[in-house]
Amino acid sequence: MDSDRLGSVVVDRLGPELRAALEPVAVAGTSFDTDEFLALCGRAEEEAYDRLDAALAALVVERTMGGFRFRHPLIRDALLQAIPPHRRRTLHRACAERLLTLRASPARIGHHLLAAGDTAAAVPHVLRAAETEAAVGAYRDALSLVDLIRPVVDGAVGRRTLALRADLLAAIGDRTAMAAYREAIAAASGPGRRPLRARMARFAILSGDRETATAVLEGLEPDGGRDDTAIMLAKANVAYFTGDLDAASAAVSTAYRGEAALTWEHLDVITLRALIAHNRGEWSQLLRTELNRTQDDPALAVAVFDSHLCVAEYLLYGPTPYAEVTALARTLRETAERAGALRAVGFAAALIGEAALLNGDLDLAERELTEAVDLHREIGATMGEAHSLQRLAEVRLARGDRVAANRLLRRALPLARWSVLANHLLQRVYGTMVAAAGDRDAARAAVDAGEATLATTDACIFCSIMFAVPAAIACAAVGDLEPAQRYLAVAERSAPLWEGTAWQAATLEARAHVARAAGDLDEAGRCLVRAAEMFAESAQPLDAARVRASIVEERSSR
Repeated sequence: MDSDRLGSVVVDRLGPELRAALEPVAVAGTSFDTDEFLALCGRAEEEAYDRLDAALAALVVERTMGGFRFRHPLIRDALLQAIPPHRRRTLHRACAERLLTLRASPARIGHHLLAAGDTAAAVPHVLRAAETEAAVGAYRDALSLVDLIRPVVDGAVGRRTLALRADLLAAIGDRTAMAAYREAIAAASGPGRRPLRARMARFAILSGDRETATAVLEGLEPDGGRDDTAIMLAKANVAYFTGDLDAASAAVSTAYRGEAALTWEHLDVITLRALIAHNRGEWSQLLRTELNRTQDDPALAVAVFDSHLCVAEYLLYGPTPYAEVTALARTLRETAERAGALRAVGFAAALIGEAALLNGDLDLAERELTEAVDLHREIGATMGEAHSLQRLAEVRLARGDRVAANRLLRRALPLARWSVLANHLLQRVYGTMVAAAGDRDAARAAVDAGEATLATTDACIFCSIMFAVPAAIACAAVGDLEPAQRYLAVAERSAPLWEGTAWQAATLEARAHVARAAGDLDEAGRCLVRAAEMFAESAQPLDAARVRASIVEERSSR
């Protein structure tokens, strides 16, 4: 029997009373619990239980761990198709009303009100659902919900919707966020424009639009209110990326209050403060100061040292010799161990392990990074644990153990995904997943998986290169030239921000693979030779050896 006909046959055998009880349940979804069935079927309790027993006996529904579900999607489809459109709208409205009494999710209630054609009634539920999705990082899902109600909202709800839409577009790196912020600012009233201007300026400077960022911030000053941190963070970012370290330092000092609150704003303030110190050659002194300040406050220590993760990467990929980085980290660890500051000990162990990995000492790297993973897990520092797991996966990959590397990455992924520093950590985790894939097709699939997830997180102008380089190489390897070129462009925008040569070398390696995919073998060869030289100059022997192997492969294939 044709599968499409199967559902209709099953439904046709049901009596009219059972069908009438199941129709609103089918409108509500594929699965349900007892409370939902009682509320949706529109019958008295005893009669409702009789209908549920009859549905089970007729093999229309089946039990699950959480309640019940239609035995096959085709059965539910057949029930829905038999309902006339006008009656289906009535059922959607009834479902919304009954789900409201059950305190169901705003998304479900809003969905049924929209399906019933009552957009105005759906607005508060859909907006609350969008804000919930945004809060957990599901930005594209939230944006889809906002766009459903955007044409019909006005007043205070309209202003709230426009502001949320601009923030969501900025979160996924969509350049139309600039126009969305202008629309939201124009609609906002009085003080409501201040945080929007700050967020617009931050997005502009991280997109490389210094002129707009400067113009948006003109005349915007702190007033002692709750928006001051966002305003001064935006000012600090603009000053930093325009090379004015004194102004950046002054803005950061105003924004920085030493809070342990794990919000992206506070962590970004600490990170920018550390970047400024690094540029001035004062980062090691700052770390010692932070250690003394946080040793009696574990929560603050986690916030502070997590915020230094990106600055440590900046140090590792710059011109500072790895012996010097290791010596700095060992000094920090010794001081932290005497003070009993486990978060600082874990930070130092990870930094030593990373330096050893990049410098080719895999034994030392494995010991230190394993210790870092254990320490971070012991104190509940999930961001540090995710970072250490990702680096340990790189060690296993360098040893040729892809299975172990992927196992570690699967442990790191959920920790990174739900952390405040997801915009930094996920780039690294997915980048390593691409490199650890078993073959070209698997690597290309890993790129798609990474892009789907990274599209729901804030972009980091520095860390984007960590995913963009392996993604460009993976796409080029299977001949997907357009995405390969797009990822290469992302890497080439990020690489100049890194002091030194290591990421410039990685970008050249990616450019070589893209050139090869485009048929320009001479350009590919030149890029590979220069990349190998730059990796060697950066004291990264493993990367240099990999590129040299690519050169041999390139020449032998001609």
